[in-house]
Amino acid sequence: MTKKNRHERPDTRRFVQIAHQPSIGVEVSTGRAWVGVDQQVGHGSADALFGLTDEQYAEALRGSMSDWGFLAECWRGEHDDLRLFDPRGGSWKPEGWLPRRARMIEPPFNGEIWRHIDALGEPQDSERVEISQRLSGGTTEIMTADGAVTGLSIRLGGDRAYPRPAAVIAGITAGSARESVRAVLGEPVEPDSDTFNIEGFSARLSFTTGGLESITLERPAPSPSPDGAIGVFLAAIGEPEAGAAYTAAARLSGDASRRWAVSSRFRRRLLVFDGGVEMQVEDDQVLSVRLNLRAASDEPRFRYADDLIPGVMWPPSREGVRAALGTPAFSRRSTDVHWLGRCDLLVEYGLGASGEIPIEMTAIRTGRSVSHSIHRWRSGEFTLFQDIIGRPSENALVRHAGDLPGVRIGMRSGVVSEVEIGTSGYQTERFAAFIDGMSRQPTIEDLPMGAPTYLGKHDRVWDYDPVWVHMRVSTRNKITSICVREELPRGLDMRPWRWDRDR
Repeated sequence: MTKKNRHERPDTRRFVQIAHQPSIGVEVSTGRAWVGVDQQVGHGSADALFGLTDEQYAEALRGSMSDWGFLAECWRGEHDDLRLFDPRGGSWKPEGWLPRRARMIEPPFNGEIWRHIDALGEPQDSERVEISQRLSGGTTEIMTADGAVTGLSIRLGGDRAYPRPAAVIAGITAGSARESVRAVLGEPVEPDSDTFNIEGFSARLSFTTGGLESITLERPAPSPSPDGAIGVFLAAIGEPEAGAAYTAAARLSGDASRRWAVSSRFRRRLLVFDGGVEMQVEDDQVLSVRLNLRAASDEPRFRYADDLIPGVMWPPSREGVRAALGTPAFSRRSTDVHWLGRCDLLVEYGLGASGEIPIEMTAIRTGRSVSHSIHRWRSGEFTLFQDIIGRPSENALVRHAGDLPGVRIGMRSGVVSEVEIGTSGYQTERFAAFIDGMSRQPTIEDLPMGAPTYLGKHDRVWDYDPVWVHMRVSTRNKITSICVREELPRGLDMRPWRWDRDR
């Protein structure tokens, strides 16, 4: 805590976002619904959070909130008594902020049910299960097996009813008739049943003479992971980067790759291979594999397309892919989603005269999301060196970095504390690879890293939280060594860089 607030009690509130545009959700310690209203903060803006009634909240989930004058009134300061959080208090987000997960396919309706669906398959002590229970006020019945949640029963009416029944699925509530339910969820999986497919999950609804009473959610068992190249890519999901499963997938992906950073501080990496494959990695694990099948000609961009799915030759049809992989867990327009092993495989169609040839396939760990429009800020081995700081020597990525010519790895207490190049001879190939586009004999003026945090006569240091990048330069400003460190180097004659003095 800062000196200003060290005597204040810690903020134990938790703001769970359920939908956006506008941002709406629940503060789970009180069960109070809220809406975000844009406020000017310095040169930017952020949301102030105002309390809603349960009726206002249900209407907002149905999509009518943007038409209300209530938002404008909050913006003008007419409802300060309802203000739960003000971004002008020193933080743009509440301390306990739990943002809505951006799903790979935008859900067809809003509601707290997506937070409960996210809990399925998760360990009982996971944050997702905790959020589900906090939203329900502990009223849901949990079914488990081997320590993981396999199902949830949500009572909308009667004893131990859900605290906001109209917010579970926008547009229906306790007592809703079957016709109203089908207007929101579509047709049931069988004509005379009350079981629906909600994005692949089974939702069994119970009705009484008074209408809808409860919803039971379950996740059907996934299909086995297939053989062939697609099986190799699926096997890499969730595995360590540079590990055996990753290496097998990389061999199918192309002869070269670039490792892109999103920004200097964001730990997600985008690996782009020349064979039409992209991988996203974070915290030493493969998050997703995307196969780009789009090409200017009739030939697929991915060079192993003929061997991608056993029994399916190029160009495949939607019918042929479904025959090989099984019936999708669910489909939305041009996209099929298959549950295969521990992964989701999204197949997007759109090529060919009938639009039935795949454009791309994306494998991702079940229950997770990535964005294909991830920002490509800068690429090079500096991202690799950043990511191995703090990892043990037996880590696969550490071993990979240590095998590169001209790389020196420093260890402390069994983990990597620094990575240095340029000290064991003049390793020009490592300088050129540090940031793609650098020359083999770079000068400090050629370095595309912006202004340093500290500088000295022969030293430049950049703060790339949580690491430091330290460069030594000669009297002619040639870079002689580069070190990525866990801690700020000590004992150097340096001063903070200032724009008005050092530019």
